[in-house]
Amino acid sequence: MLNIPKQKRIFIANDQYPNISILIAARNEEANIIDCLKSLELLDYPKNKIEILIGNDLSTDETEKVITEFIQGKEHFKILNIPNQMGKAKAKANVLAHLFEQSTHEIIFVTDADIQVNANWIKSIVPYFKNPKTGIVSGTTIVNGKGFFANMQSIDWLYFSGLLIAFDNLGLKSTAVGNNMAVSKKAYLATGGYQNLDFSVTEDLALFKAIKNKGYESINLLENDNLNQSKAQYSLINFLHQRKRWLIGAQGLNLKWKAIFMLMAMFYPMLILLFFYNTKNAMTIWICKVFLQFFIAIIISLKLKKLPNVFYLIIFEIFTFISTFIVSIFYVLPIKMIWKNRKY
Repeated sequence: MLNIPKQKRIFIANDQYPNISILIAARNEEANIIDCLKSLELLDYPKNKIEILIGNDLSTDETEKVITEFIQGKEHFKILNIPNQMGKAKAKANVLAHLFEQSTHEIIFVTDADIQVNANWIKSIVPYFKNPKTGIVSGTTIVNGKGFFANMQSIDWLYFSGLLIAFDNLGLKSTAVGNNMAVSKKAYLATGGYQNLDFSVTEDLALFKAIKNKGYESINLLENDNLNQSKAQYSLINFLHQRKRWLIGAQGLNLKWKAIFMLMAMFYPMLILLFFYNTKNAMTIWICKVFLQFFIAIIISLKLKKLPNVFYLIIFEIFTFISTFIVSIFYVLPIKMIWKNRKY
C-alpha cells in the first residue's frame, strides 16, 4: 500500500533540465532562514537554471538584513519586500501570490524558511512534470531536532506521511505538503492564483483543492531524494498552535477525510470506554494498534532511509495518547490561533 511507482529519471545532461523557480515566504525567520538558504545553495541542479525568490512578510526582526547579507553576489537569489495585500490573499498566501507573479519559470517549487531541502529535491521531482496533466507534486518532510519532544514530533510526521501516502494510493487524495511541493505554473494560473482563492490558514490545502478542481493530477511522494527536514517546535504552546492551525485547515477536507479524522480523534475515548466494559478486548485492540503503528513507522523509515531511535518508537504511543487529548482540548478552547505572530 505504501509502494510508490518509480519514475524513470528523464533528464540526463544539464542542458536538458528545465528552468525552475523556488519560492520562500519569510516572516520573523532570522533564526532559521540561513540554514534554509545554505541548503538551497547545495542543490544538485544547475544554478543558471534556478531563481530563488524570498518574500519578506513585514518581518519585525533582522530577517531582511540576514537574507540580504547572505544573497549578496548570488544572482539566482532575490528578496522582495511584501507591503500590500493582493486580492483575497493574506499572510503566507499573500506572500506567495506576489512571488508567483514575479516568478519567470514554468515549474515552481515552494518551501518554508525553517526547512532544509534535500540536495536532490529538484532533480527528483522535475521529471513528473513531463506529464502535462501533472499540476502539483509533493515530497515528504520530517522534523529534525534533538531531545524527546523533537523526536516525538519527528516520528509523528513520519507516521502521518505514511498514512497520507497510503490513503493517496487508495484514491483518497488529501493535500499537498506546503513546505515541500512543486506546482505547474500553468495549473496555478488556471486557479486564478492565491489572490482569487478564499483565505485559509492552510494555504497548501486551498491551492491543492483548486488545482485538482481544474482537472490536474496530483502526486505525493515517499522518497529519500525529496525528503526535506523541518525544525521541531520546542515550545509546547507553539506546538499546540501549530496543531490547531492544521485542524482548522482540515475543515476544508472532503467528507471522507473528515470521517477519517473523526475516527482517529475518537479512538482513545472509545478505547477508554471499552476498557471499563471489557478490559481484555480493550487491551487487545490497543496492543494491535501499537504494533501496527510501530510496523508502519519502520516501513516508512526504511523507505526514507531515516530509521528513528527504536526506544522513541516504542514510547511514541504514550506521546500520541497524551498529545491527542491536549491538542483536542486546546482546539475547542476559545483561544485565537497564533501563526507567525498573527492571530486568527
